[in-house]
Amino acid sequence: MAAAVCEFEPWLTEKLKSLKTDEGVFGSYISGILESEESVDEKKDALEGILSEIVETDITVHVEEILAKWESCRPKEEASKPATDVDAQLAKLLESQVPATTTRREYTDEEKKIREAILSQYSQLSDNEENQEEQPETSDLVKNTNAADVAAAARERREFARQEAQRKKEKDKEDREKQKQLKEEKKEKRKTQKGERKR
Repeated sequence: MAAAVCEFEPWLTEKLKSLKTDEGVFGSYISGILESEESVDEKKDALEGILSEIVETDITVHVEEILAKWESCRPKEEASKPATDVDAQLAKLLESQVPATTTRREYTDEEKKIREAILSQYSQLSDNEENQEEQPETSDLVKNTNAADVAAAARERREFARQEAQRKKEKDKEDREKQKQLKEEKKEKRKTQKGERKR
């Protein structure tokens, strides 16, 4: 996947520059969407959402172009592995293993007595446990939350990138408004200056 990122990232940077937007903020957000485990439709929806903040027309065309470039940059063996390979490999592995043979073992009288003593002791323990009230067990083991932590971190990164993109969009909008206002003020100033010259 590293090779795919190396080829895709420069292309995406140029694409975002051509759309006149901040490639640093939007580039990392788009890459995060593409690298996620989501379905293609979910990725399309997310990309359309982000591109609607950048451009006003041809959003679907840009989304399709980004997805096509991403697919072309992915390693071919990753994209072309059929699911049946796993089944075939599992079948071969099972065939190659020698089936386990069980032989019946004969116990001596002494071993039989020991075995019966252990079994009777175990059954007594089981009976005692059933009679006692069930109390919640406190375990020293801690639940493994690695997968949930990774997913939460990815969500946080996407949310942060989305917020950064929104801030950038709002700042760009404010800058455009200020520029428009300055232009109007200059225009008004020129009009008043012309009016004063005519008098």
